Amino acid sequence: MIVMVIGLLILLGIITIGDFYVALAEHRPVDESVINLLQMSITGMVGIIAGYINGKPKCNKEKGNE
Repeated sequence: MIVMVIGLLILLGIITIGDFYVALAEHRPVDESVINLLQMSITGMVGIIAGYINGKPKCNKEKGNE
């Protein structure tokens, strides 16, 4: 799970930095589709992580067995 999250964050960082660099070099505004991609990706990552955490087996302390 950690590898997936780190890999996705690195990929998003490369895309974002690349678009910001091109926008700065060409004196144009940042592309809205890149901002939308970031928003959707972060939302999806939160959902995947929440599903992973929710799907993990519970420990015995929560069931009352110690």
